[in-house]
Amino acid sequence: MRKKIVSLLLTLVFICGAALPAYADEADMARVEGGLEISQEYADEVRAMRNGGIFDDEELEKMMEEFITAHKLKKENISIGFVYTATGDTWYYNPDTWYYPGSMYKIPLMMLLAEQVSSGMLTQDGPFEGMTVSQYEEYILTYSNNDYAHRMRAYLGEGDDKVWRKAAQAYANMPEDSYNPDYMDYSYFSARYLTEVLTTLYNGGEERFPNIIPCMKKANPNHYFALSSQMADYEIAQKYGSFIDNNNRNWNGTAGIIYTPNPIILTVLTLDAPSYEKVIGDAAVMMTEYALKVDENLESYRQAQAEKEEAARREAERAAQEAAAAAEAEAGQQTGAQTSSPAQQTQRTERKLDLKRLALILGIGAVLLVAVVIGLYAAGEKRRKRERYEEYRRRFERELQQEQERERRRQQEE
Repeated sequence: MRKKIVSLLLTLVFICGAALPAYADEADMARVEGGLEISQEYADEVRAMRNGGIFDDEELEKMMEEFITAHKLKKENISIGFVYTATGDTWYYNPDTWYYPGSMYKIPLMMLLAEQVSSGMLTQDGPFEGMTVSQYEEYILTYSNNDYAHRMRAYLGEGDDKVWRKAAQAYANMPEDSYNPDYMDYSYFSARYLTEVLTTLYNGGEERFPNIIPCMKKANPNHYFALSSQMADYEIAQKYGSFIDNNNRNWNGTAGIIYTPNPIILTVLTLDAPSYEKVIGDAAVMMTEYALKVDENLESYRQAQAEKEEAARREAERAAQEAAAAAEAEAGQQTGAQTSSPAQQTQRTERKLDLKRLALILGIGAVLLVAVVIGLYAAGEKRRKRERYEEYRRRFERELQQEQERERRRQQEE
């Protein structure tokens, strides 16, 4: 009896955990080999399974390639992080190239200070370092004052910038070995890091990070993400960064939250981009328009997700019922041929109660198993996305090294 129950549960796990990826793999293979004609409806279904969310990765990548061409950019010198907060879906372009962030470092710096207020260590408007916390936040985040930011670096870093940078790593869900050494040494940021920091800020809100977003909402009206008149209808919380280094490289970027009907989190980082502010502004328009397009499909997407969850629940219930029925049938076969003495009747009654309890436990266990399998599948999709982006990053780095080598040879020839 127990062997049959275990077999049923393992079958359920295998069906839920293996079937969905298999369909996507088969469809991808069919496309590669070109041996099958597939309908648009089937292609859309495959794309949805491959993406593992509400985004169409192929469409986003095509948009980005066209954007790079139109703005005469080098693809290795622009990075984008994009989060659709209604579902939590995230998309990156070249996310793991590290840039000098300019004043964007002030976002995680001041988040650390704000948490000292929310934890009760400081008060928002009480005396603090010659002013108040609110004044420091406004000077640093709204007006980007470097002198006051240096004071906060000294305060939060206890005289060592590496202290506060290490603490700020808690705002990004990234493995320690994924950080470029320049993060700790020079405060270099990547699009992935900044986007995750902003996601933590958005999710924490005023309760965890009081006054940070309000200060960012007042920064740079009509510039960067707010440059285009197309963005006039949306409230924007942003922080820009700009720096020209000793090698005359021009680093520019902006990170923030755009309050569309379903707000988006956006990071745009550039290096030596011509008309960089227009590049940043146009990127904000592009991703905002895409978010509005996604809004149109949000309800149908949520309904489809709910239907999947309901189908998984029904399958778990069915498996539990089959397991209980099999157990009861086996118990009946074992007791049917026996003489029905009072003691045996009592034993059968107790066995039935045990079987009912077992069926209940199996039902709950099956539901939990299905939930775990769904979670593992989602985690696998996220891992596969990250692997794909890692491959992009390695490709960009190879191309950058090749370009640098060509430039070095050209200079030697001159």
